[in-house]
Amino acid sequence: MIDRTTQYPAHLAKLVAGRLRTDEVNSPPESLLTRLLETLYFASLKTDEGRPILCTVNYVDPDARHSQSPSRCTADCWSHVPFERPLPFDVRTLTKLARAADPAVSSLAVFRDKKNHLFIWGMVDQEPRHSDYITLDAAATPERPGLFQATITGVGNISVYQNDTLIGSLEQNTLVEEYHDVLWSGPVHDLLAGYLRNYLADCDPSSQGQTAAQADMESELLMRWLNSICRTLMSIQHYRHGGGLLIIPHASLDGLNVKYKIHYDRLLKALRRMVGSQLAAPPAAGSSPDGPDRSQDLLPYSQPGPTAVERELSEHKNEVLGAIRFIASLSCVDGFVLLDRQMVVHGFGVEVRTDNHLSDIYVARDSNANPKLLRTAELMQYGTRHRAMMRYCFDNVGSLGFVVSQDGDIRAMTRIADMLVLWENIDVQLAFKPLSATVPGQQSGPVLRRVSARVA
Repeated sequence: MIDRTTQYPAHLAKLVAGRLRTDEVNSPPESLLTRLLETLYFASLKTDEGRPILCTVNYVDPDARHSQSPSRCTADCWSHVPFERPLPFDVRTLTKLARAADPAVSSLAVFRDKKNHLFIWGMVDQEPRHSDYITLDAAATPERPGLFQATITGVGNISVYQNDTLIGSLEQNTLVEEYHDVLWSGPVHDLLAGYLRNYLADCDPSSQGQTAAQADMESELLMRWLNSICRTLMSIQHYRHGGGLLIIPHASLDGLNVKYKIHYDRLLKALRRMVGSQLAAPPAAGSSPDGPDRSQDLLPYSQPGPTAVERELSEHKNEVLGAIRFIASLSCVDGFVLLDRQMVVHGFGVEVRTDNHLSDIYVARDSNANPKLLRTAELMQYGTRHRAMMRYCFDNVGSLGFVVSQDGDIRAMTRIADMLVLWENIDVQLAFKPLSATVPGQQSGPVLRRVSARVA
């Protein structure tokens, strides 16, 4: 009898091979990628003393391990730690090494010999600077080692990256080729952008028109705000508990049972203070648009030696990070986290008690919910948590729901016209601006660089 589970890693290998060939001349053959991903897949089905197997492998040539760009190399950058002898790349070895190669700490270096046999030749330390970067713990985007990286994120779940770009994943026998970046384009983005503009208008209702400084503030704050939502969802992913965020446009709690009521309004205020300080700061020396690329997330690049402005910005950064982590931690209680359109948390452990006759929903195949690409689906094919959120969002126009399943999938939903639209396979991507695009008075619109935030 044919084991059909072996087909799924092969499908992912075909996808990865095709995408690597478009960028790299020396990409490995598809057959080798299939063996690599099959080994990771079957290792993910194992446990070691009751613990799941989670690890990252980097496909990197041991003879080219010192090829990191000098301009990207810092004192705390990753390095390779070779074994005395190469180890076989097989399920048994992976299950043993995974305990010593926690994806939050290190990764395994893998390559092929002349006979196209895979082997593990070493480990990588401090490679998860990528993870630190997208969780606000680091300010500069890292260069990841190797041609590509493959991570076991759960049972039957494998994600493949090329540097900081997610190029494909396997999620419990489902091949995912594309993630919808709904926070950055389409109806979900428009809804959140409208909420932010209303917030800014409420903060300064006497303003007539929009000055250049106000436009700078709105553009910068929107990017930081959306990044914060991405990071909150990603942090919920990491708890592996399942949960969700329900963002409502009003203060009414009709149809909701809020088990733990609170009023936490720190996030958006902290973001506004941080962006205000950043825009008020003078440009850093050497920040010419023709100079080196100093891309960053929150803090402008500066010469060594923190100034008072830099210390203030660092404090605001830590405040934002703390607020994000606090909100995400609330999701560990069964139920949703309830927020209003200004990202004020009104409670957690929220149960939705709305009951309506909603039966059919529409699954979007692009971020913009193009009507021609909508697919009809039955509500009952989803779990209780999803159905409750969908019914509430259908009854309350302007509400926006994000549901994170235990296996890490993120879905977004809202009502458009008379339809409940659902987006599956959400990629909580982050956006960043190069320094020359964040100098006050010089922005002509967002100049964004995108980094996938889907990590183990």
